[in-house]
Amino acid sequence: MDLKENKNRPILATVYAIIFLILLLLVKLNSPIVHGIDHIVQSIVFSFTNEHLTIFISILTNFGSPVVSLILACLVLAFVFFKREYAAAIWGLGTLIIGNGLAWVFKHIAARPRPALVQRLAPAHGYSFPSGHVFGTTLFVLLLLTLIVPRIKNHTTQTLIRILAVIWVIFIMLSRIYLRVHYPTDTFGSLLLAGAVWEFAVMIWIKFFKKKIDAANSEGRHFQ
Repeated sequence: MDLKENKNRPILATVYAIIFLILLLLVKLNSPIVHGIDHIVQSIVFSFTNEHLTIFISILTNFGSPVVSLILACLVLAFVFFKREYAAAIWGLGTLIIGNGLAWVFKHIAARPRPALVQRLAPAHGYSFPSGHVFGTTLFVLLLLTLIVPRIKNHTTQTLIRILAVIWVIFIMLSRIYLRVHYPTDTFGSLLLAGAVWEFAVMIWIKFFKKKIDAANSEGRHFQ
């Protein structure tokens, strides 16, 4: 796994984390700012509501569930593990465990009720902020783009997968809003949290894993 050092990464990770924590505080305080943002985005998304689209979205959104995303992410890590890239597999597993743990903790800190049951177009349970669907999907996509896609030799295929991956994350975000099971700020918060977790995880990889691997390889031990 070839993740390079970037002097802007700590800044980016910190910005993601700070904005997420500010949003978390605003949600916890039931801020009018949050309600205003949610109302504007909901008005736009809800304007596209129709029966056939609801059926289509209801089916597809299941593929972005936390359980499905976790299984897919574990399959990515299993592939890496069987390629004998043990350090990358361990790092990825740690990222998943810590990331999902943080998402669970913040969800219970916010304790935000979901949109009114009478409005929902799909079943949902638990608290609303942040969205587990969006967080899990984003983390899976980042692992896929980092651990699998670079192995593909065809650059056009790589680009296509990257574009489709971004579209998939956006779709899951919009689908949770459309189905009235999450507020827009729930999905945005998940994106921020996933971004922060990922950037901090990459910094850990570079500082603690990559340098040891590079040192071992330079000595001819070919540590993976």
